[in-house]
Amino acid sequence: MTGPLASRPLYLQARDLLLRRIVDGTWKPGGYLPSEPQLALDLGVSIGTIRKAMEDLVGQGLLERQHGRGTQVVPHSSDRSRFRFLRFVHGDGRPFRPVARVLAAGTARADAQDRAALGLGAGAKVLVLLRTRSEDGVPLIYERIALPAEPFAALKPEPGAEMLEEIYVLYQARCGQTVARARDTIATDRASPAMADALGCAPGAPLLLVRRVAVALTGDPIEYRQSWTAMLHYRSDLD
Repeated sequence: MTGPLASRPLYLQARDLLLRRIVDGTWKPGGYLPSEPQLALDLGVSIGTIRKAMEDLVGQGLLERQHGRGTQVVPHSSDRSRFRFLRFVHGDGRPFRPVARVLAAGTARADAQDRAALGLGAGAKVLVLLRTRSEDGVPLIYERIALPAEPFAALKPEPGAEMLEEIYVLYQARCGQTVARARDTIATDRASPAMADALGCAPGAPLLLVRRVAVALTGDPIEYRQSWTAMLHYRSDLD
């Protein structure tokens, strides 16, 4: 690991070099980084600089310090992804614990919204998933997920199948795509016939709509998701 460190704060440059090794697979999810003294030696910076760079990545949820074992590249797990990225709750504040079922999946030409959200050009292809997320057998969310087709070719969702793992776990395990962060936008909408059939509401019924753009470690958008619900609330805790 070499490279000139100049012009920007050293810890930011060190952080970017560490992140690059995560992105290129030198350190894989679940694996451990070399020791701080070794990293400091490799980069030619102080341990304090390395420590600050690593703390920045810990704060982003990309690294995790484990007492007596070192610093781990955080793998997505069902529980970790569920609690980090799931913002839907019941009206009384109870957590939503969903099971997802794939309704349809296939490759299609990206529409205007897909292209804008994912930064794709005209004629680009996306993998489109339609699914419900249910609790105790009751569908509460209807979702459309669009993904750039080529990076997600190995996802291979089966229509009719239940997705027992959180989908971000599958992105990482099957496609090597790690979601680093997501931006949600909240709006309202009306139920289409397909949504009404899936959610058991009347066509035209008012729905909460959450649009999400999820971003990879590289900073590139990799998921455009639209989630509709008639029963759940959206909650974000602000510190």
